[in-house]
Amino acid sequence: MSMKNFASKAASIRLTDEEADKAQNRAAATPRTAPGQLMHLQAKSEQQQDEIDRLRKELQEAKQMGGAVDVPLSDLHEVPGRRRYMAPEKYAELRDNLRHNKLIHPVVVLPRTEGGFEIISGHHRSDAYRELGREAIRCVLGEATAEKADEGAFFANLMQSDLTDYEKYVGLKRFQTEHPELSKASVAEHVGISPSHISALLSFERLPQEVREILEANMALLGANAAAELAVLAEAGKSDRVLEAVQRLAERKLDQSQAVKFARASVEPKKAATNFKIRSGKTTWCDVRSAKNVMRIEFQSEEIANSVRDAIRKHLEQLAQAQKI
Repeated sequence: MSMKNFASKAASIRLTDEEADKAQNRAAATPRTAPGQLMHLQAKSEQQQDEIDRLRKELQEAKQMGGAVDVPLSDLHEVPGRRRYMAPEKYAELRDNLRHNKLIHPVVVLPRTEGGFEIISGHHRSDAYRELGREAIRCVLGEATAEKADEGAFFANLMQSDLTDYEKYVGLKRFQTEHPELSKASVAEHVGISPSHISALLSFERLPQEVREILEANMALLGANAAAELAVLAEAGKSDRVLEAVQRLAERKLDQSQAVKFARASVEPKKAATNFKIRSGKTTWCDVRSAKNVMRIEFQSEEIANSVRDAIRKHLEQLAQAQKI
């Protein structure tokens, strides 16, 4: 389109009085200078903070009265490590349920010093609401501190039967990193499982790096007890054998117990059989084959074998008598 035609078309556009007023108000409301824009953004930020403060007050009042408040999803923030595990099929059921029904259990939140709210519990409900195109979700103010909320989520995840042992190990390792002052016994006491099972879960850490990479891709491949046995074998110098066992396990050539047996089996080079022949002239009088502690002598005929048998017996008896001396 030429500039002449473009100008002609632009001149032909007419706004209604209402549209013109809206455009004029938007233009007047948006500052054009840098200081003006900064003040505009600051005023907008203060307005958002006022809204968050209002929500905090409403949540506090609702808590005292046993009620809940609608909080914009944009004001909810996730803290890493706090989300509880939910199987994909269960999450799909939750989302479909919330599509057609009201939220029964509100999301539990805590105020953040930097603004907004952090989720204590209700991550999957919040996710479902976002996927369903909702803008806000019912929330209540939690009573636990942020640290207690993190610990509660960790222990709840650790006890879920849906989690694989490797996923439990990952969570346990992260928790130990965040709380190095806690011993295995202390963690076991908090969780309510035996210290031996805690040790079994942590045995994944002692597996070769290549093995853990395989498990990262398939976390359900190996249980904690089998991992503990393989870790012992790896530390005993059988890392290659352990890696091969887990590779075969991933290929479904072995199950877990077979993989442990495979890794445990000693690999000894097969000794070559010792063969020689006794000749009489140009013909073979007997053929001797031996491997380890087994010797086989094959004679040319049964008659020769019978005639030699007594001589072999006498010689063996002499060797046995000499062994006693």
